[in-house]
Amino acid sequence: MDTAVTHKDLALAWLFIGATFFTMRSCEYLKTNHNEDSKRTKIIRLRNIRFKKNGRMLDIGKDKLTEADLVAITFEFQKNDKRDKTVHMFRTNDGIMCPIVAWALTVKRLVNTIPLCTADTTVCSYLDNITDKAREIYSSHARIVIKGIVEIMGEKVLGFTKEEVGLHSIRSGGAMAMFLSGVSEIIIQRVGRRESFASLDYIREKVENFTFEVSGKVLQSENFKHLNDRDFDRQRKSDSNNPKELGDGESHFVPLSIRFSNRYYLEKRRK
Repeated sequence: MDTAVTHKDLALAWLFIGATFFTMRSCEYLKTNHNEDSKRTKIIRLRNIRFKKNGRMLDIGKDKLTEADLVAITFEFQKNDKRDKTVHMFRTNDGIMCPIVAWALTVKRLVNTIPLCTADTTVCSYLDNITDKAREIYSSHARIVIKGIVEIMGEKVLGFTKEEVGLHSIRSGGAMAMFLSGVSEIIIQRVGRRESFASLDYIREKVENFTFEVSGKVLQSENFKHLNDRDFDRQRKSDSNNPKELGDGESHFVPLSIRFSNRYYLEKRRK
């Protein structure tokens, strides 16, 4: 966003942000070198984006979309052949990193700057500063931008190089951010419109805060009892041989009680 100068740069910046929250595939918001008719996945159109405020659907031509509290995107055609899948997101408290702001300004750009804009206009359309004609942002250009930004920020800051990122980093990065924030796997799966828990493949254990607060949470459940399967099995065989003794209330196993830390003993020693 800081390096955006042209209409194309700014359009791409908002597309990247909006796509992150929906963990979108790059071909869902960018033009590719392949004919779109030959692919199952289609680019999102203006008609696929809707906004709501206080439960009321907003008019993209009249209402102030940035004040919406919900944005919904309908994916008509997808890689997995699922049709008309709608995913929605609520606003954040950030003025830039917000799905409402990103998609509202994208819609505003299409409606206000693209000549003869229609419901079929793709979200990657932009007005060329030089020719004043509507063009589309290609994935090849977007890939160069991502790698260039990573190179500018540097490996010392990010922990990885430009060779390690690409357009799929938007989709996997959004899933990783959700996971690290405690979002359940089922929600990550549904937002990304994945058929299985393949989204877990995006979880990178090398991320520094992958185990953030894990050590503290271990001690939250430090006291637990282990139910010995062998004792259960022994009781089951005994009950099978003596069916009349079933339900006599007698305990046939002794759980093993475990205390994970020595905090109990330290406190006892202080007393």
